[in-house]
Amino acid sequence: MVSLFFVELSPFVSETAMRRIAPPIWLLALTVSGANIGMALLAPAIPLLRDDLSATADQAQLVLSAFLIMLGLGQLLAGSLSDMLGRRPVLLAGSLLFTVAGVAALISPNIEMLIVARALQGFGASACMAVGRVIINDSFERTEAGRQLSTITMIQSIVPLMGFAGGGLIADIIGWRGSVAIMVITSGVIFLANMALLAETNHNRVARAPFLKVIGVFFLLLRNREFLVHAASGALLTSAFFSLGGFMPYEFQRLGAGATIIGLLFSVTALGYMSGNNMSRYMGPRLGLEKTVFIGGVVSLAAMVVLLVLYMTGLTTALVIAGCLYLFGVANGLVVANSIICAVRAAGPNSGAATGLCGAMQMIGSAGFGSLIIALGGDQNFLLALGVVVVMSGLAALATWMGMRAPS
Repeated sequence: MVSLFFVELSPFVSETAMRRIAPPIWLLALTVSGANIGMALLAPAIPLLRDDLSATADQAQLVLSAFLIMLGLGQLLAGSLSDMLGRRPVLLAGSLLFTVAGVAALISPNIEMLIVARALQGFGASACMAVGRVIINDSFERTEAGRQLSTITMIQSIVPLMGFAGGGLIADIIGWRGSVAIMVITSGVIFLANMALLAETNHNRVARAPFLKVIGVFFLLLRNREFLVHAASGALLTSAFFSLGGFMPYEFQRLGAGATIIGLLFSVTALGYMSGNNMSRYMGPRLGLEKTVFIGGVVSLAAMVVLLVLYMTGLTTALVIAGCLYLFGVANGLVVANSIICAVRAAGPNSGAATGLCGAMQMIGSAGFGSLIIALGGDQNFLLALGVVVVMSGLAALATWMGMRAPS
């Protein structure tokens, strides 16, 4: 059924587009950014959304977590399907679902329908993220792939920077549905642009495998120590980033900030992410990807420990928190892109499955830790929530150290 759907899309592809080999960088950046758009625009509006739909804190968190869970699970499927069927058809199908589900989210009359629509949005966005990343691996050698992915994620990081700030402003002016409308427009552009411009980059497709064999590939990857430590470092820091996005708006709200200011304050994390990615483009070739990732792991732990100490001593303000978030964003920029490249290279011929598994670990971890923090009362207890993030950052730093010591 899936393959039939892919075949039906092919008549719309021009011969000129299909002859293109290297997709433009802006197209890959836009495609991979789809998931960030799906998160960043709504995060500052969660307190308002919760009030508008008469939802509980746990239900409001599910608007974020459902998207992340399906974003993670979908990447497992998208990565493997792209190894078998090709990158292009999987990406087109996913971006179309992302758009249609966005329309459903826009017209949702209650929190339950919104959660379901957001889950479908995440499933569609997963193909954009997983396939967009593995296309880079198809097109460039190891170090250059790291540089290109860092360049793309630097461009991509502008999206949450604008999304957090713009999402809060839109929510204050016209409500949270305005943010969802922007998502629908953007995902539609992603679908149409890829349909017109993207050529197939997977010229060494693996044979279609039974479901159990596909699952076996994932277990094989999880037994690969080098893959696992690199994937874990990126997953832990990504999870910490999105967990902060789940509980930090409540702390900023307690400090007197409205949705617009919340978005502006949290957007410094994305600004740091952009700075870290820019630094990574130069540090990677000089120091090596593994050492660059390790430096990022240490910076992430330091930023969160400093914030925890300042909070416990009563010295935190909104600007102090924002400063620590900026440093944490820098660390993410140094770690995430490079850890994915290291993990995918360690996977050998199963690059699509490895990319999907990396993405799944990041998103499922983000949803799991984010929901756990809120369930434990992190929306009301900032110290508890921050303590969990410190532990996550510590584990990430440990994983980056192990990755640096792993054979390359």
